[in-house]
Amino acid sequence: MTKYIDTIEHQIQQLPMHTVMPFSQLKREDVSVDTLRKTLHRLHNKGVITITSRGYFQREEPFRELIFVYGSLKKGFDNHHLLSKHTKRLGKAITVGKFGMFEDSFGNYPYLVPVPKMRIHGELYLIERKELLERLDEFEGAPEYYERKKILVKSHHGTQRAYVYIQPHASIPVDQEPLREWKNDSDYKMQKLDQYLETAIGA
Repeated sequence: MTKYIDTIEHQIQQLPMHTVMPFSQLKREDVSVDTLRKTLHRLHNKGVITITSRGYFQREEPFRELIFVYGSLKKGFDNHHLLSKHTKRLGKAITVGKFGMFEDSFGNYPYLVPVPKMRIHGELYLIERKELLERLDEFEGAPEYYERKKILVKSHHGTQRAYVYIQPHASIPVDQEPLREWKNDSDYKMQKLDQYLETAIGA
């Protein structure tokens, strides 16, 4: 199917921008209707087109932004499904600058604060649809709760600028050591919850 994707994508690049057209506009004798449909859905996920309704699409302006994630959006974590479409995982990455990373009271999620503690380990993703970035803003509570800003990160692709979510006004916990990497540890989360409840009951 890969060769069909490249061929059909080339056809799409010749079409006018933002003009709604039927799938049949791209019909080819050597491509079945089912293969064409699957190909166009893949190109939708890549941000090349938008499927506007059943059997219709429009060409889109290219959209490519990098995002560095360090918490529940990472692969294997609770909210990774939000990145399952319209993104490409570029692998592990580390911040070039130093930040403070701390956890909420229950150990459910980490957050960055702009204090120079250590370089943070996370993952780098390429986002290919603008609406996904908007959904991530909504999920993270940006700009009210988190601030989305660009920082330098380093991966095996080199050093690049990527978006990251930071809490610029969060207070630094006095009872926590800053984290270099946040890990998915259920036993640890339960321990944090028990500690919190003990403190609350004791108070």
